[in-house]
Amino acid sequence: MSEALDITAPELVELGPKKSKLAAAVGHFWPETIVVALVVILWAPRLSGPIDLRWDAGVYYILGTSLAEGHGYRILSEPGAPEAIQYPPLLSAFVALHQHLLGSTEVAVVAPWLRLSYATLFLLYGLVTLALARRYLCVGFAIVVVALSSLQVNTLFMSDLLFTEVPFALVGVLFALVAVETRSGLRPWMRETLSFILAAAGFFLRTAGLALLAAWVLESILRRRWRVAIGRGLVALLPVIAWQMHVIRVRGSYEYAHPAYEYQRAPYQFYNVSYAENVVPTGSGHAGGIESRASQLPNRLTMNLCRMGKRLGEGISTSEGYWRELLSETQRRIFGRQVIPLGIVLAPIVALSALVIIGVALFIRRRAWLMALIIMLPVGLICLTPWPGQFQRYLMPLTPFLAIAAMLAFCETRAALRSADFGRPIKVLGQVAIAGLVVLAVIVQIYSAARIFYIRQHEGAIFAGWRGAVGSHLFYVDPLWRGWEESVAWVEQHSSSDAIVATPYSHLCYLRTGHHAVSPPVESDPAQARRLLDSVPVSYVIVDRGYSLPAVENDSADWRLIQSFEGTKLYERTVSVKP
Repeated sequence: MSEALDITAPELVELGPKKSKLAAAVGHFWPETIVVALVVILWAPRLSGPIDLRWDAGVYYILGTSLAEGHGYRILSEPGAPEAIQYPPLLSAFVALHQHLLGSTEVAVVAPWLRLSYATLFLLYGLVTLALARRYLCVGFAIVVVALSSLQVNTLFMSDLLFTEVPFALVGVLFALVAVETRSGLRPWMRETLSFILAAAGFFLRTAGLALLAAWVLESILRRRWRVAIGRGLVALLPVIAWQMHVIRVRGSYEYAHPAYEYQRAPYQFYNVSYAENVVPTGSGHAGGIESRASQLPNRLTMNLCRMGKRLGEGISTSEGYWRELLSETQRRIFGRQVIPLGIVLAPIVALSALVIIGVALFIRRRAWLMALIIMLPVGLICLTPWPGQFQRYLMPLTPFLAIAAMLAFCETRAALRSADFGRPIKVLGQVAIAGLVVLAVIVQIYSAARIFYIRQHEGAIFAGWRGAVGSHLFYVDPLWRGWEESVAWVEQHSSSDAIVATPYSHLCYLRTGHHAVSPPVESDPAQARRLLDSVPVSYVIVDRGYSLPAVENDSADWRLIQSFEGTKLYERTVSVKP
């Protein structure tokens, strides 16, 4: 890469004797000031209220409550409170720490503080991303990296949820800052110790953190530091073995073999089983044999690698849907109709992906092995999974690294165009095109961020608050969610304390009502599904437009429709079943 001009270098910053210390500090730390200002802008509209506990977030909160109350690592929302083996425990321990310090496990008390904690993590994420980017780029481009990382729509959405993505991203960037050998003043043993702690923390946040441990070991192998590689390899196994011993112990227990209800440990019960059981070629809702998994893995890997040709570009800009929406809106305002086909947005998205790939190649050429591995290994793990719809979420913690790679490629390409033997018009056109690509990525991010904030403020109110509190404004709350909230509120008000609810959002239902809740069985045979529901036994079933359950909807003898809330149907069992 051509020598980048650091405009904060001492010879370019001259502070007059009359300037105050505050002005001097602001002058020296102006990049950090910009980052803080950006974070304040992104968090000021959403700093109050509880953190979003939908989807996986409810599981983490319940597991944290179990730890805080001394029950172990258990899913308290399920009948029998089974031990959890899906998610490593660090985020749940983070929740438990909040509950311990606050002296309460009530969502109304703890969840607002978790939101404030996530705002703090987001600020730290921005600052450490700036520090890492400045190792490879001049300060101006480092700030662009922070903007691309912070404004990304999935980053904003995930920072609003009690998910591992933002903490994991923070840990990943800190790991890269510490593990890459620089003139940081850290002694080798201290750097190695901190690197291991951060990589292990990444693994205990989410299983994908295995990539950090692997990158740490492989980096020393690629540098042919064999003794270091052996030492790293041995200690890297410790967190993996510790977690697997827990999984093996639970799976071998009497409780696991004799669950509270028949399908509690079925492979499609995503949160109740390990990744090894629910990662199958056709998705978590269908069980398959080992032979089937092995035979379909190469095809899945090939297809997912092809998908990455678009996903990487979306990872440092925004999803294709927002690209199309911006182009459509722009044409409507300028021309009053659609002139340019919306499919053209694939061109800049793929071009951004190409910049990321070129940047990774530059890391490899410069023997910056750790940076290259931190990108390549997680992408490889993502391509092994059967959930392409989740790729943007999985890529979110990699956004800082993808953005650094893209900006590095941008700088190199710009320098190559300047020194090329092309005519001046071609050079200028090439530089304008590549600069325009980066500017366009920032513009579409600003548009998508503004869009989701506007919808959040005007349409994103959850129907019910926690224990009588005012409902919260959250991202991506549609009529389906509001109907679900009304169904849960009805159950809370009209059911007995021992009623059990079946809903795909069982953990949030438990947090809302205090009733045990389970996910419905995923069975093609209605009779089998009906029998499994009886094994719980389930008292209420919530069915929305995104999910159907013929075993209940077509069984008027045993189930009756109580209410329909904005397309969400609530069914009640009409006959009693012995548990």
